[in-house]
Amino acid sequence: MSDCPYEKIGPALDRFEEAHFWIHMMEKYYHLADQFRWHLNAFLKALKEVPGILQMAMQNEDGFTEWFHEQRLQLNSDPLIAVLSKQRDLVVHRHMLVPKSSGTVGITEGRGIKAGLSLPIHPLEDSRDALLRYAVHFKDFDILGVVTPDDESLPCVKREWRLPEFDEELVDVCAQAWLRVGEIITATLRWQGVEPPSLSLDCRHDSAQVRLKCFDREALIEQVRASKRGDI
Repeated sequence: MSDCPYEKIGPALDRFEEAHFWIHMMEKYYHLADQFRWHLNAFLKALKEVPGILQMAMQNEDGFTEWFHEQRLQLNSDPLIAVLSKQRDLVVHRHMLVPKSSGTVGITEGRGIKAGLSLPIHPLEDSRDALLRYAVHFKDFDILGVVTPDDESLPCVKREWRLPEFDEELVDVCAQAWLRVGEIITATLRWQGVEPPSLSLDCRHDSAQVRLKCFDREALIEQVRASKRGDI
């Protein structure tokens, strides 16, 4: 095996970067309920595997096992890591993970919601379906202008996912957990005498933009008409 510290822990770094990838997939599929949850599951699984893979890679290094034992104890006692680790075990061994979901439907002119109505969005419901549900129910009293022709605005949904244990939005929580697990990797590199690069998630999409999704008004109007005809 190469003496390069990075090569020694290559499998752990690979799993760590995989967890990073799943964060971006959660952002990409934020408004598709099933896809969002499945990518969340993948993130939790990948992130939890990082310390174990790291330990296996370094277990033959003199003094590492004893040192790393304390590192893992500190990591596992972190409330954020403990909750996400428990959620991962529940997903793997018992049942599906269904986060809390809420949102606002309305219209936007490109700078957040101009007019909106907060409502519960079922965690197994896509944002598009929540908007359609509103449009069908209020088609004859569309005070928000969701299905009212207007060249200056677009129908939209602002959605948010959470776990009951945290006040913060769920993808932000996952990003914090990723950085926390990354600390054990950087500590391992320093233990080997290497100064690691700074951890960063600057490449993440803007959270406000991720949570807000616009929809085509003409397509939405046609779907409302189809529902009235009983086609959907």
